Amino acid sequence: MKSDILVLEATQSNYEKLREIFFTVRKNTFHWMEPEKLKLSDFDESTKDELILIAQINNEIVGFVSIWVPEKFIHNLFVLEDFQGQGVGTVLINEAIERVGLPLTLKCVKSNINAFNYYVSHNWKIEKEDMSSDESYYLMKYCNLL
Repeated sequence: MKSDILVLEATQSNYEKLREIFFTVRKNTFHWMEPEKLKLSDFDESTKDELILIAQINNEIVGFVSIWVPEKFIHNLFVLEDFQGQGVGTVLINEAIERVGLPLTLKCVKSNINAFNYYVSHNWKIEKEDMSSDESYYLMKYCNLL
């Protein structure tokens, strides 16, 4: 399946679909957030000034990663539920490495067990545990391609 995934830099014409992915995946899987507080426009605020890479399968956008390039920080990694477990996230992260280099860092909300398990299984390391204004999270780092 990984060979069928095409990664491209997002353009403004992709944003409507990316907003839908961001909204839908959060609504369906972020059980610690109040669903009524989620908006399609959250995507725009969450990805402002970031490099956004999209994953396509058969010309359909199935996921994206957004990176704050100055700090090599992955701010968002979202894959539609029907395409999770098929290598989409890994292909996006590998392309992020190609574009911005290592090490990469990200924050993973402790309540997001599926994401945490994914990162640990792909050799991300916990740098520290911390708390934002409303949730506790792990600051995680990826240094190599083991």
